[in-house]
Amino acid sequence: MSVLDDFGLRLKELRLRLQMSQDMLAVRSGLDRTYIGGVERGERNISLKNIELLCNTLDIDISYFFDHERFSLHSTHLKNELGRPFAERFNYRVTPEDHLIAWQVNGPISLDEINRITADLKSACLQLAPGKVKLLIDNRNMMVRGQPIVFQHEVTERWEELQRWFLPHCEQVVVLCNSKLMQNQMNRMAGRSGLIAVQKCLFVQGEAWLSEELDPRSLFGQQQHDFA
Repeated sequence: MSVLDDFGLRLKELRLRLQMSQDMLAVRSGLDRTYIGGVERGERNISLKNIELLCNTLDIDISYFFDHERFSLHSTHLKNELGRPFAERFNYRVTPEDHLIAWQVNGPISLDEINRITADLKSACLQLAPGKVKLLIDNRNMMVRGQPIVFQHEVTERWEELQRWFLPHCEQVVVLCNSKLMQNQMNRMAGRSGLIAVQKCLFVQGEAWLSEELDPRSLFGQQQHDFA
């Protein structure tokens, strides 16, 4: 496989993983759809400037684009998953004595559901001591047919708004990820919102990580370099 072919496959797999059509990527990047199609088929050379443009449009670091983590080229259709009961895809708990809000995301989340989640989490946060709140966000089970998924562009915008609201309330934030792609997405989002100052975004290679029971107290005591 040529360098151009491999680059094109990587662009296509990340575009599909991020739930973007070629048309959507073209509109958001300002590049022509036929150009993007040619790049994905390995027919077009691409400049460093356009690599940077596409990575920013996909909201990933250039270094991650060239990472060895790879995905299926099959599109992850989320409509059926969104039909699952909301309680199966999202749940949270509050532990007042630890100033802790812990939530799990176990599938895709719609924009309407984000509004409900935002209201619930803000209400829970306001019951805890200002500036002392700890957030434990477990996204490890965001999977569809055994493949990790990440948040769609429209949903990340709302998460980012929620992060900005949480920032003055939080002492520490730990995010558990299902892939390096999600880790990259969460770190970029937190960098824009400012939450990166108190956030650790963790991922460990291997199936055991996805189902491992973790003690929140040990997580908040761990350092970033303890995790791959």
